[in-house]
Amino acid sequence: MNYITVVRGKLKGNPADAKMAHDSTVEQLSAMTRPMGAVGHRPHLNPKDPTEFLAIDTWNNIEGLQKFMGDPKVAEAFGALFEGMPDISVWAESDWASF
Repeated sequence: MNYITVVRGKLKGNPADAKMAHDSTVEQLSAMTRPMGAVGHRPHLNPKDPTEFLAIDTWNNIEGLQKFMGDPKVAEAFGALFEGMPDISVWAESDWASF
């Protein structure tokens, strides 16, 4: 079963600086998260306000996801990227029809 995290937050500063900070953070953290079960990270920006950020991360196990989210490095990275802590929710894949 796959799990996803949905992260929504207001980026600090301008979108170009936030992109550099985000990409650097993803590069650093992906080496840690892949062995823990992370299989994808999809960042999105609101087209009407590019400081509004949404990311959907996919994990293949809940234990790795929970360990990652509890890591102080993650809170530190979020603190550098966002104005305040972002809204984070965790979702489990269903067996409902999809396309």
